[in-house]
Amino acid sequence: MRIIPQAPSSREPGPSRLLYDVPNGAWGWDSLLEVLGETIRWCAARATLDAPATCLRTPGFQPRAMVDCDRFQMMERVIHARHYALRNTPPESSPSRADGRLHGGRLLVYFPDDNTCDGGAELATRGYLDVDNMPPWDTWVGMFREDPESPTQSADYLIAWVPPVFLDAVAQGIFVNPEYCIQWLEDSTTLMAKRLKDLTSPMALQARDCPP
Repeated sequence: MRIIPQAPSSREPGPSRLLYDVPNGAWGWDSLLEVLGETIRWCAARATLDAPATCLRTPGFQPRAMVDCDRFQMMERVIHARHYALRNTPPESSPSRADGRLHGGRLLVYFPDDNTCDGGAELATRGYLDVDNMPPWDTWVGMFREDPESPTQSADYLIAWVPPVFLDAVAQGIFVNPEYCIQWLEDSTTLMAKRLKDLTSPMALQARDCPP
């Protein structure tokens, strides 16, 4: 799998538009849906309520701290490490139709620049979300930078897939998060929420396997 991100650019005022994204989800679906499918394939077999803090934090994928200058390279490393690890995964351990559908899960958006490290979501999710409110790195789907229409939305955000067994816990984490740095993607004002609305609409969530 080859990921070709757009070159970084400075943020300029104007209508909502993507400035930088990994993988390239701005104008094409192939890379984004491939990464989403691989995320689901990897996480579905490992998600367990017995170990919420560790089951989806594979040590070999662990990124460095989420600092501004390294966010997109960090996302590329996680995506590539997971991709190559899946080459040794037996087909029978994969969920059926791992082709970009959400398979009963939901997409979460995380705004790292809005995080205040309050620890409430970490406690509510028993460590599934860490002290920085960050979802586990095995579940990461993409990192995006946009020029948002809303002055209250941060420019950078991460999208992650939440397995079905953790939906209730993450909902509690969102509820206790005072700075709103974690939201269900469909509840956000991001450009990717609009682009992925066929995956995250109420009808799609009810069907659980609605294709884009």
